[in-house]
Amino acid sequence: MRRRLNSWTIGDYIIALILVLIALSILIPVWYVIVVSLVPQHVYFQTRLLMFPHELTFANYNHVFQSNLIRTGFMTTIFITITGTLYALALNVSFAYALLKPIPGRGIVWVLLLITMFISGGLFPSFLMMVNLGFMNNRLAMVLPFGINIVWVFLLQAYMRTLSNEYEESARLDGAGEMTILIRIVLPLCKPILATVALFAAVGRWNEWFNGLMYMQFSNLWPLQLVLREILSNAGQLVQGLPADARIVTFNIGIQMASVIVTMLPIVCVYPFLQRHFVKGIQLGGVKG
Repeated sequence: MRRRLNSWTIGDYIIALILVLIALSILIPVWYVIVVSLVPQHVYFQTRLLMFPHELTFANYNHVFQSNLIRTGFMTTIFITITGTLYALALNVSFAYALLKPIPGRGIVWVLLLITMFISGGLFPSFLMMVNLGFMNNRLAMVLPFGINIVWVFLLQAYMRTLSNEYEESARLDGAGEMTILIRIVLPLCKPILATVALFAAVGRWNEWFNGLMYMQFSNLWPLQLVLREILSNAGQLVQGLPADARIVTFNIGIQMASVIVTMLPIVCVYPFLQRHFVKGIQLGGVKG
């Protein structure tokens, strides 16, 4: 380690300092949010630099978890995250694999797919379509519009092109069909890029709120991010409704910060397990394509 440091130039130290400052600019706000969510009201107002508080409480988290909206929001978001991720994987994988084959009209399909990158159907036609299909107040309205993504198709195709054709040729000699080759040969070899696409899809569905606002008229169908929006806007009213002794430790900013941590923590805990596959999938799918 010392030998490496001794071989550093002034430019290396400057780059290291810049990276440390960038890391601190990211970590300090996150740490501040965590601290504010864990301190009583009087500590928050009496302490100027609230980085290492001397008194902690879970009252804000208890208040957040007592909310029925949080519980139903978690269930809705977990449902649309799992369903939406599997749905996106199934569509994008099968679409990317099919367009690798010399099928008639493949060029036209690619042109139509590329057009969607620049032109969308518009908000009003999309709303009318979902309403006419009967998806108003249906959780699938937060899943079905997000199937094919052209960037994910590009990444999947680029990765599939790096696979050796010998596997497919051997499988065909044994009488395997396209679906068998895709499920039993191609997919096991595409784990890094599948993890990458799954992470993109899962984060997108976990952060879903706009379609929930558009199509969910009842609060028990709201996704977690829409519930968080409601809590952030009404935290002051929630605190005023508490007993006087509870307001000593519970305050609106603490409730807001606790809600942010609750909604953010699950996806943050999942990311480290997929990070290795994510980096590998991006490198192979983006560079070798």
